[in-house]
Amino acid sequence: MKNHTSPWNRLVAAARLAPADARDAAAPSGFATRVSALAFAAVKEPSFSTLFARFSMRSLGVCGLLMVLGVTLNLGSVLNAFENDTVVVNDPVSEWLDAAS
Repeated sequence: MKNHTSPWNRLVAAARLAPADARDAAAPSGFATRVSALAFAAVKEPSFSTLFARFSMRSLGVCGLLMVLGVTLNLGSVLNAFENDTVVVNDPVSEWLDAAS
């Protein structure tokens, strides 16, 4: 059977022996100024695709609310239709046979 801990231990030991990273992790000079300037820069006009996406999601929400409202308002008539077990036949031959008998 293979010993899977041996490669892992070898890699961990090699990582411990590696020299520490001596690079400076500080932000470059003027970084905060550039970030604040970009944050307060004039906002350009949104593109057509951005506006289309925004309004399509809003219209999807409105349509969903209208659907729920329509189902809620018509739920009573739908339940009454299922409760009535009368079968309405629009077949003139069967109506004629029923009338003849």
